[in-house]
Amino acid sequence: MIFYPLLATLISAAFAVTLWLQYRAKPRPYLLAWAVALAFYAIAALTEVIGAANGWNPLLYRTYYYFGAIILVGVLALGSILLLFPRWSRVALWVLIVLAAIGLAGIVGATLQPGLLDTRQVPSVDTIRLEHGSFNVVALIMAAVVNSVGTIILVGGAAWSAYGAWRRGAPSSRLVANILIAAGALIVAGASTLTRLFHVYELFYVGQAIGVLVMFGGFVAAQRAPRRAANLEPAASR
Repeated sequence: MIFYPLLATLISAAFAVTLWLQYRAKPRPYLLAWAVALAFYAIAALTEVIGAANGWNPLLYRTYYYFGAIILVGVLALGSILLLFPRWSRVALWVLIVLAAIGLAGIVGATLQPGLLDTRQVPSVDTIRLEHGSFNVVALIMAAVVNSVGTIILVGGAAWSAYGAWRRGAPSSRLVANILIAAGALIVAGASTLTRLFHVYELFYVGQAIGVLVMFGGFVAAQRAPRRAANLEPAASR
């Protein structure tokens, strides 16, 4: 079980470094956001490597849940906002910071089910139960809110790019970038859902590795996008 999470860790860490170097060469904020997102992805995947090798413990699970389940999709979505709707980026950043802080308080204070941590696979979602305290409720709600809204922004950003490119005949690079990033996030989410339904953990790990590859394809495509995001906004009536 170690191979696929280790692969996801190495790939996402390498891509995070690549995006950071690109950001240093061309300081575009969306590159920084995506570099941070992939660094968080690498941290979450690394907890799976450690859990598969040595078993899980409360600190390892809290780290995995915070970086992988609460804030990852939110930071990816922030990158899309920085690319497509830069005028909203400051508001989006502060909203994400507030939600991330609330989510951190929730997962740190949450009561976990120790028996469900006695595994070398990714612990069950029942490790955090709603009925076991207000912090559990906060952690679960923050994960649901950030992931739901973040996914809507990723998918909606891809749709907006398509509409803008179609209306103005603009280059399709920003469209391709957001479609791939959204697809990568959906692949990871879909693999997680299938794992919960069928308990085939290989699906989860393979989905992670494939998902991060697809997302990085989106990041590469974004490099070809025009610098001004307004170029892809739908044409206003004149």
